[in-house]
Amino acid sequence: MDHPCTPLQRRGERNIFCSFYNGCLDYAIKESWSCWDCSDCQHKFDEGLTPEFEFFAGDTIEHYDLKLNFCVSASVFGFNG
Repeated sequence: MDHPCTPLQRRGERNIFCSFYNGCLDYAIKESWSCWDCSDCQHKFDEGLTPEFEFFAGDTIEHYDLKLNFCVSASVFGFNG
């Protein structure tokens, strides 16, 4: 690997806020691992990529508002008009 991380091929916990997470993910994919663990890594408590603001939802039901151009969406769904 290009950085001093030591992911292990086993089930465990991962630190998604680690500055090296993307590199470890790339390594795990390249090695065809289905899982990996950060517990023995010296960077396991790194929080360099922690969001600067807290995420929250104001609704009890999750939903997404999609803005579609009707002409494009109509042709995609087979509507004529």
